[in-house]
Amino acid sequence: MTRSRPFQNAFSSGEIDPLLHARPDFQRYQTGLAKCRGFLALRQGGFTRAPGTLYRGNTRNDLPARRIPFEFAANDALSLEFTDGRMRVWRYGALVESGGSPYELTTPYTEADLPNLQWVQDKDVVYIVDGRQPMQRLSRFALDNWSIAAAPLNLGPFRPQNVDTGQTIQCSAETGSITLNGAGNIFSADWVGSLIRIEVNDITAVPLWVGNATCAVNDLVHFDDAIFRVAAGTNTGINPPTHRSGTRRTDFSKSISYEYISGFFGLVRVTGFTDSNTVSADVIRRIPKPCVDSATHRWSEGAWSARRGYPACIEMAEQRLWNARTPEDPRTVWASAIGDFTDFEPGVDADQSFAYSIAATQTQNAIEWLRRGRNGIYIGALGEVYRGFSAASNQAIGPTTFDTELVSEDGAAPARPISAYGYPIYITKGGRRVQELRYSFEEDGARPVELSLPSQHLGAREFLQLDWQSSPLRLAWIRDADGSLVVMSYDPAQDVLGWAVVPLAGGIVEDMDVTSGPGGTTDVLTLIVRRTVDGQTRRFVEEQALIYGVLTGGEPIHKAIHLFAASEFEPGSPDDTFSVPHLDGETVYAWTDQGEYGPLTVAAGGGVTLPVPVSNAVIGLFDDSHFVETLDLPAQARDGSSRGRAQRLHGDAGIDLYRSAAGSVAPVERHFGQAEIEGGRQELIPLSIAADLDAAYSGTSRVHPVSGHADAVRLRFFPVGGAPLTVTAITPEVEEAGA
Repeated sequence: MTRSRPFQNAFSSGEIDPLLHARPDFQRYQTGLAKCRGFLALRQGGFTRAPGTLYRGNTRNDLPARRIPFEFAANDALSLEFTDGRMRVWRYGALVESGGSPYELTTPYTEADLPNLQWVQDKDVVYIVDGRQPMQRLSRFALDNWSIAAAPLNLGPFRPQNVDTGQTIQCSAETGSITLNGAGNIFSADWVGSLIRIEVNDITAVPLWVGNATCAVNDLVHFDDAIFRVAAGTNTGINPPTHRSGTRRTDFSKSISYEYISGFFGLVRVTGFTDSNTVSADVIRRIPKPCVDSATHRWSEGAWSARRGYPACIEMAEQRLWNARTPEDPRTVWASAIGDFTDFEPGVDADQSFAYSIAATQTQNAIEWLRRGRNGIYIGALGEVYRGFSAASNQAIGPTTFDTELVSEDGAAPARPISAYGYPIYITKGGRRVQELRYSFEEDGARPVELSLPSQHLGAREFLQLDWQSSPLRLAWIRDADGSLVVMSYDPAQDVLGWAVVPLAGGIVEDMDVTSGPGGTTDVLTLIVRRTVDGQTRRFVEEQALIYGVLTGGEPIHKAIHLFAASEFEPGSPDDTFSVPHLDGETVYAWTDQGEYGPLTVAAGGGVTLPVPVSNAVIGLFDDSHFVETLDLPAQARDGSSRGRAQRLHGDAGIDLYRSAAGSVAPVERHFGQAEIEGGRQELIPLSIAADLDAAYSGTSRVHPVSGHADAVRLRFFPVGGAPLTVTAITPEVEEAGA
C-alpha cells in the first residue's frame, strides 16, 4: 500500500478520445482530460471557463438566418444577415437602421438557399453563389445603401466549341438585336439568357493583308485574327494593322489608315426563342462579317445559364475569381482573367481566363469548395481533395500552366474550410473528421494531417461548419449536428492541439461567423442560436464575450461573462432592478460587482430584482452541464503498475488556480461494470460568493477530495454561476490499496 502525489500542470490537449484513456505513453494523454465541457484548453497549459454570450437581438421575424462577414478595414467590420428574401446589416452588435427601422435589402435567396451560400469579398463588393441562380454581386454604397444583382458576365465562361459540322449558326447582322438562324435543331426555350460565342469558320471572303498592295476605301482585310476596313488610302503600306479599336494610320509615307471592325469571333446573349432553329439575340461583341455572310459550326454555348446551371463554389486567389461546380459540369473549375472578376473569356495568355475539368477515375464526385492556400488553390470534392498549382517553375497560375495533384482521398464535406496558418483546414466527407492540408517538403506536395484524431469521438455527432478566431486565443469553432459548439485550440508552432465541447445553456447553434471587433484587435464570434423562451421558438443573435482581459488581469473580475444570452448593465448609480425581456419566464443568474446571485426567475415583461444594488451586472442563462474531468489519476505501486488494484483519493490535494472567483471539485470513483460514484463537492475558494469581488484569487487551493476504494479515481471540476474559474495544475494524493 503506497501513496503518491502525481502532478499535472498541462491540460492543453483538452478532451481526448476514450480509446486513448489507456495510453499513458501517448503524448496527448499526458496533457489530456477525460471530459472538457464548457471550458477551454489553453495553449499555456491550463483550462478556463469558456466565454459566455451577449444577447444582441433576434433574426428578422425569428427566421433561420445565414451570416456573411464583411470586412473592409480593421475598423470597418460588418455582418450581413440573410433570411428568406431579405438582408439586414449588423455593425458591432447593433442593427444598421434607416429611417428609424432596421435597414433591409430584398435578395433573391429563399430560406432553402441559405445553407448553400458561398461568397468572397473584393473591397465593397461581395460575390455570392448558391448553385441555383446566377452569381450575384452585392455592392455597398453606404451602411444603409446596398444593391444586389446578377454579376455582369458578358465575356463567358463557355463550354467547349461545337464539333458537329451539321449544327451551324448564321447571324442576321453584325450589331444590335439580331436573329440567329441555326441548322440541326440546336435551340430550345431554355436557351433564353444564354451566351453564345460565334467564330469565323470560312475567312476566304476577307483577304489576308499584304504589304504594298492596291486597295480602296471600304475594302476589308484580315490580319492577326482581326478584321479591318480601309478607311483612307489606295496602297496597303508596309505595316500591317494590329490595333484593336478605332482608326489608325499605319504608314508614315502613305495615307493608308485602317478601322478595326471585329475579331474572328463575336458574342451574343439569347433574348427570345422562336423554334429549334431560330432565336433572337443581342450582340455583346460585334459579329464578324463572314458569320453574317455564311453559317459557321464554330460556336460555343455559355457554361453558366438556366439551361446548364450556375456555379455553387467560389474563391478569390492569385488576383482571379474562381468558380466551380454546375449541375452540367460538377468537376470543372473556372478562373477569371487576372484583375477582372467578370472576364471569363478564354485565352492562352498568362493573364487570361481559363477552365479546367478534373478527370474522374470511377465516379463524378462533385466539387464542394475552393480554398486558397500558400501553395496554390485547393479543390475539395466529395470523394477527394486536389491542389491546383502552376506546373511551370517561377510562373503564376495561367491557362497554360495550371495543373492539379491529388492530395487526399478522404473527400470533403460541404462546409467551407478555414485557413488558420496558410493551409486549408476542412471537414472530411461524412462530417466526422477535421484535417489540415499541410505542405510537405519531403514529398514536395501537400498531405493531409488529421487534427481530430486525438479527440475523434467528438465528430460522432457530425461537424457541419467551422470558423477561425485568430485573436486573442487562436481557436477554431465548429458547429455540430446537435447544435453544440466544439472548439479546437490549435497552435502547431507550440505543438498545441486541444478539443472541448461548449453547450450553450440549451441553445441550438444554427449559424456563426467571425468578424473583427471594434479597433480590429480581436476577433468576435457571433452565433445564431435557436432557443425556446416562454414556449416560443426564438432565434437570438448572440455575440461571444471577450474574456481575455479578465483572464490576463486587464479588466476587473466582475467584468467576466460566462452566462449565455446575457445582458450587461452598468447603471450610473447602484441599482437592484433590471430588465431582460428576451428571457421572459426563464431562470437566470446574475454575476455582479457584489458577487453571484441566482437562480432567479425573470418576471413577466422581463423584470429581475437583485437582493442588493450593484454597479455592474451580467444577467443570463447558466449551463449546469459544464464540467471538467481528469483522466484516471495514477497511483504508484512498488512492483510496477497499479492498474487492476484498488486505489483511492486520500488526504490533501493542491489545486492551482489563476484569477478565479469560485468553483468546486469532487472525487469520482469508477468501478468496472457499475455506475460511477461522485463524491461530495468542495469549494475551491472557501469564501462567500455574494461578497465584494474586487480581487481575483490566484495560487494553490488546498482541498480534501476523499474517495472510497475503486478501480480508478478522478477529479471533476464544476463552475459556479457566472464566476471565473481557471485551473493551471493539480496535485492529488492517491493511495494504492493492493489487490
